[in-house]
Amino acid sequence: MTEIIKSAIVPYSAHDMRQLVNNVPAYPEFLKWCEHGYILDSFASGYEAGMLVKIKGIRVDFSTVNTLIDDVDFLAVAMTLSKGPFRRLQGYWRFIHLSELGSKVQLELSYEIKSKMIGRMFAKGFDQVASQLVSDFVRRAGDVYA
Repeated sequence: MTEIIKSAIVPYSAHDMRQLVNNVPAYPEFLKWCEHGYILDSFASGYEAGMLVKIKGIRVDFSTVNTLIDDVDFLAVAMTLSKGPFRRLQGYWRFIHLSELGSKVQLELSYEIKSKMIGRMFAKGFDQVASQLVSDFVRRAGDVYA
């Protein structure tokens, strides 16, 4: 199982950063490995979203159920695998308010790929993609909010 924890401090609000993460249909605009992002269903506490990704020449479709959390000190998105090539995939985006300074963005992600058919190439590629996610969203925030 692979576990990744990444964070960054940004000059944008926690609300703005969570809005970027929740805008799954826009992912192909700035995540070069994401061919299609889509919302499958919306419900009171969140939504189910999917992505068609191409990593190391392997095309994979997967979806997660994303629960929105609003706390006094932070906003969050808790992700749980719905379907896809993973034995397990769980993640947690946390957006911590830092007054006028902006916010701290943190991603905790753990996953395990179940299929040997998909192979080590996809797994290594997904490791690289996952470890870059926070940086990709920080760059996107600069493009959208600057």
